[in-house]
Amino acid sequence: MAATAKSSVRAIMRANPYLNIGRQRNFITGIQGVSSGGQAQINFATDRRYHRLLFQCSAINYTGSGTTPVALTKITGAGVGTPTGYLTIVNGVPTAITISTGGTSGFAQGDTLSIADASGAGLVITVATVSSGAIVTATVPQTTTAGCTPTAISPSKFCTTVKLLVNGVNICDLTAAQEISRNLFNGMAIGTGQLPILFTEPWRNLTRWPEITSWDMAGQNSFQIQIAISPTVVSPQLTGIMEFDYVRNTVAGPVLQTVFQSMLAAGNAPAPILMPISRHAFTFQINAGMNLIGQGQIPFNYPILRLFLVGSSPGNITQLEIDQDSNKVLESFIGSSLNGSQVGQEIEALGEYGFVNSIFDAAYVADISQRIAAALKCTSNLQLKIYSTVAQSLTIIQEKLPKSYSS
Repeated sequence: MAATAKSSVRAIMRANPYLNIGRQRNFITGIQGVSSGGQAQINFATDRRYHRLLFQCSAINYTGSGTTPVALTKITGAGVGTPTGYLTIVNGVPTAITISTGGTSGFAQGDTLSIADASGAGLVITVATVSSGAIVTATVPQTTTAGCTPTAISPSKFCTTVKLLVNGVNICDLTAAQEISRNLFNGMAIGTGQLPILFTEPWRNLTRWPEITSWDMAGQNSFQIQIAISPTVVSPQLTGIMEFDYVRNTVAGPVLQTVFQSMLAAGNAPAPILMPISRHAFTFQINAGMNLIGQGQIPFNYPILRLFLVGSSPGNITQLEIDQDSNKVLESFIGSSLNGSQVGQEIEALGEYGFVNSIFDAAYVADISQRIAAALKCTSNLQLKIYSTVAQSLTIIQEKLPKSYSS
């Protein structure tokens, strides 16, 4: 059937050389619920295939200079010289300014100033008192935003959990920081404030069919994203773009939707397939020494692509072993005094394959070739033997292939 379907697809494409099979990128519209401590919700159309979503996170985001004075720039007034000061900041919002040096002369009450900041914008400082033309004290607006403008902010500060649901089923529920770490591990460069949610993963472009993991929504009832916004951010804003096309994933390969419908009417359409990568995290308390995690503590109901280990005390995982149905699929040092404080063998191996091994404390990559067919299949048991030099909290991020929109 697959060979016949492929021939039919090629024939239709040859007969219609101007069919548009390329991807489109549009703004994400209909983002609701963006507020401090709120939950942003976006409902996406289910008539297309999604490759990526890229969100831009913004909020009032001054970081300041601690207690190190920085130059203040005159906006209005006749002041001479360069006054300096530093900000007091709460949740990204300037609440006060301390003047360190007041300039030379000519400053007066009511003059306005600005201050350079690594991430914030829009603050206007007002001179409160002067002595012999030099600034003694100054103030910032005592409002919720201090008159500042939202700027790009790290998604890990902006939000906590990013949940993806299809037909109401939770397919992914990582934190923003965990989603970003997945991308960094694969060598992606991510701009300030950007939160990429990838379905067709760029690092799989070397494979024959990298788009097989795209989220084909044809025939699904709903696709929704819920983003839990931090209660500490002020004036949060969320925008984004989506990358999609109108192609179906089938056993014969990608087929344009219009072509698929024609084949369906003719009774020779290839069977659709789904291959989304689900993502969940599990947290355990581990002791110093050897720890066993198994007996269903990490689900193995579907093929496993990757496991990422993140400790609350970074750099203290020294050795990792993984047993699949009593078959040892991984046994390696991570890096510790056990091997002369040198880089562990597993860290070295992952680096040689192009992974950025410093992102996680440890990682197991079944699909080292980026081919999802190499995912680890377990029948009866999955057991992890984890060695730690300290007692700590350990989070394990799991990527797996449910081959449907299942958790």
